[in-house]
Amino acid sequence: MAGKLDQIGKSLPRVDAPAKVTGETQFLTDMTVDRMIFAYPVFSTIPFGRIRGIDLKKAQAVEGYIDSILGDQVPGDNQVGVIIEDQPLFATEIVRYVGDTISLVVAESPSAARKAASLVGVEYEVFTPILGIEESKSATDRFIHETNIACRHQTNKGDVVAGFNKSDIIIEADFETPYQEHYYLEPQGCIAIPEEDDRVTIYGSLQCPFYVRKAVAKCLGISYSKVRVIQAPTGGAFGGKEDVPSEICARTALAARTTGRPVKMVYRRRDDVQLTSKRHPFRMHYKVGVRRDGKLLAAEITLEENAGAYATLSTVVSYRATMQAMGPYVIPNIKVRSTAYYTNLPPAGAFRGFGSPQATFGHERMMDIIAARLNLDPVELRLKNVLRAGDTTLTGQRIDHSVGARETILKVREASQWDQRRKELTPGPRYLHGLGIAACHYGNCLGAAGWSLDGAAARIQILRDGSVTVAFGLVEMGQGALTVITQMTAETLGVSPERIVVLPTDSLNVPDSGPSVASRNVVMTGNAIREAARKLNPVLLSAAGELLECPPERITIKNDLVTDNANGNALQFPELAEHLFLSNRQMEMLGWWHVPRLSFDADKGQGEAYFTYSYAAHIAQVKVDTLTGLITVEKIWAAHDIGKAINPAGLEGQVEGGTTQGVGWAVTEHFRIEQGMVKTPNLSTYLLPTIMDVGEVETIIVEDPEPLGPWGAKGIGEPAIIPTAAAVANAVSDALGVPLNEIPLTPEKILSILNPAEPV
Repeated sequence: MAGKLDQIGKSLPRVDAPAKVTGETQFLTDMTVDRMIFAYPVFSTIPFGRIRGIDLKKAQAVEGYIDSILGDQVPGDNQVGVIIEDQPLFATEIVRYVGDTISLVVAESPSAARKAASLVGVEYEVFTPILGIEESKSATDRFIHETNIACRHQTNKGDVVAGFNKSDIIIEADFETPYQEHYYLEPQGCIAIPEEDDRVTIYGSLQCPFYVRKAVAKCLGISYSKVRVIQAPTGGAFGGKEDVPSEICARTALAARTTGRPVKMVYRRRDDVQLTSKRHPFRMHYKVGVRRDGKLLAAEITLEENAGAYATLSTVVSYRATMQAMGPYVIPNIKVRSTAYYTNLPPAGAFRGFGSPQATFGHERMMDIIAARLNLDPVELRLKNVLRAGDTTLTGQRIDHSVGARETILKVREASQWDQRRKELTPGPRYLHGLGIAACHYGNCLGAAGWSLDGAAARIQILRDGSVTVAFGLVEMGQGALTVITQMTAETLGVSPERIVVLPTDSLNVPDSGPSVASRNVVMTGNAIREAARKLNPVLLSAAGELLECPPERITIKNDLVTDNANGNALQFPELAEHLFLSNRQMEMLGWWHVPRLSFDADKGQGEAYFTYSYAAHIAQVKVDTLTGLITVEKIWAAHDIGKAINPAGLEGQVEGGTTQGVGWAVTEHFRIEQGMVKTPNLSTYLLPTIMDVGEVETIIVEDPEPLGPWGAKGIGEPAIIPTAAAVANAVSDALGVPLNEIPLTPEKILSILNPAEPV
């Protein structure tokens, strides 16, 4: 990181913005292929039961009907479980939620496919569904799978009994967090094109192309080499296009192979909401022992997650929540037990933050409850316990560098004028005001549980005219990856960003780079770019030395200028590129970077859970209308330690977007489901926050560089959402003077607290 940086740290405009704003970008719905036909799923209309028969007669009578694909036609493995093999590609015997795909109807038009699918008759033997954690937990003989437990995780540090014995006060509380629907602008969809020799090409709205390749190959019974996955421009994902596209693409690929024609499938919005995975609902019990001065001594925490019908990514969500269950604080004695339970509800999978927002809601509400009990300032309580360099996390991991947790709290307190503002927020006759803080730490990348997948590639090619292409294995899904990849490549090569073209993600261009999740993009791709450039730069310098007739070590390439530092002789980068070509030098290099091996004992939940952590602290100011129960989030101050800001403007956009999602989860997004059927399938019933629902967001950037990060950078995509809901809930609790331990904080809930004797 020595020396002046030319591109890193600049707020470069988004390179993909013009095409998206003008409509030039072709999303999957815009794409068409010769001879293309269309598919739509036939899915279960009951939450739990046995399939007794399937009647296709009415569907076959629809004009344009071509075929129906069933589970017995799967040539490979009828299995699409992401981690645990518990989810069939097609349900052939048992359906486990309203949304289990039983068949795929193929027709000449989208409308014909949807109509025919709706006319397929399915006869069921109906079972009594299990619809909640407690029901699933207490079942003794009625299991959704072989057991109702999807996964378990734990961590143990110190002696919890001894810690409680030393505590002056022991405080217990329960918390609950709900489902959250991704509601990406673009529904799930893909196009599958059959090729010669059993090959297939997939275009998908997806965030994990290599997951899709694996699923398609497995279900079709072909090698990975015969599956090409190209990510189409993707209109939002937030984790919702990590697990689900594998099943959609595998089914569509089977339809393409069966019919011999390209097949396109795009979900309707209401079906997308019903069929796809959500954020896990959590139940949490916290028992925390503290000294009278606020020092944390012991904690015993129970986390319970509703996994839905299939595990999908519950194992990883549960793992992350367990490892971060008490937040960025030093605690010598702790025991955490986390269990995910199967229910007959839509699967719960990946959603921005991956279990961290739920755990943060628990530990940050708990910190405020402790502060109130001890009559301490909530900020001071956090500062007394927050991690510093040299401290150990709850998994016993010693953190020696890039620990900006304390600074985020100090910065956000200063920016919000916390001490003065708390005194000035006096209640009026109708409106109550409150201020709340929440802090978090977030393990970057996949951690010890996913270490084998935690590598990524980037391929840089210099072309004869001096232009540069970059292929990478992760994806752009709206977060601004193309822009920071452009900046990082330009920085490493010493060229202008205008020379860089980032290629669409294509499984043929780069090795398997794992999933585009866990805020991996900047860290993984940035380091892979630096590795590719490390291999390319000696070639560039050697060629430049020939042209300028000097030793390579005298050459500097900066801002498109190739200069002999001794005499000032220089040439333009395109001249160097032409010489590279004419002298038959290698002009393309592959870079690969892998997270260092982590030492972790899974049985004890102790060791290096993640290689580094991002830190954040949010303060929310709210106004509560006592007449209507409406909550207005007036402002949020958001301080984030991201190591190094590659693109500050893009980083601010990530924080503003994540914060808005967090406000929605806390206040407006009431996901309702009855007997397994989603009752909030559109924007008139599931209320996403608008610009009128979120006040100003002030982003405060803290840069405590991570030595293993590119230029010191760490992730921001998921930390942006993690503390928000807890900060809002703490602020509303402050306003009402009542602890609010369950979200969303709907007007009905607020009015029931303000007027407990009156029906709402």
